[in-house]
Amino acid sequence: MLSEDIVSQIKEVLGEAVLELKSPEDKRIFLKVPSERVLEIANRLKDEFGFDMPISAGGTDYPKKNVIELFWIIWHSEMNKVLILKCEVDRENPEVDSLTKVWPGVQKFERETWELLGVNYKGHPRLKPLLLPEDWTEGYPLRKDFDLKPYRSKWGEKY
Repeated sequence: MLSEDIVSQIKEVLGEAVLELKSPEDKRIFLKVPSERVLEIANRLKDEFGFDMPISAGGTDYPKKNVIELFWIIWHSEMNKVLILKCEVDRENPEVDSLTKVWPGVQKFERETWELLGVNYKGHPRLKPLLLPEDWTEGYPLRKDFDLKPYRSKWGEKY
C-alpha cells in the first residue's frame, strides 16, 4: 500500500482530529493532532492502521510560539512505513497523555523528554530521572532559554 492511500484513509477515519497530514516521500507520513486527543489517536493508529513499533519520541521547544512540539516516531513493520505523530503543548504547562499503554517501548523516550524539556506525561508508569542526577533542580537543559555556559568544558581540560 502506498503512503498516499494510508494518508487518505487516516483523513477519512480521523476527520477533524487531523490538524496536518502529509507524506513527502513514500515511506514517511507526518500527522499532527490536538494534544488532548493524542492517546485516542495513537490507539487507533495501532489498532486500525497497524503502526506497531515505536522507534523514537521527543520534543522541540519553541519559546517564541510558547509551545513544545512533541513527536512519536512509529514504524509499521508489515508495510515498512514510518509515521511521525505530533502535537503541541503549552510551554508553561506542558502536559499530555503518555502513550506507554499503546506502545510500551516509548517509556524511556518519554522519560527523557520529561527530564530534559519538562513535559508531564500523564499516566506514565515511571517518570524519574534517566540522564540527569536524581537531585537535579536547575531546569530543563533542552529548553532554548536554559543557560548551558556553566556546564561547558574546554576540549582537553582535565577534570
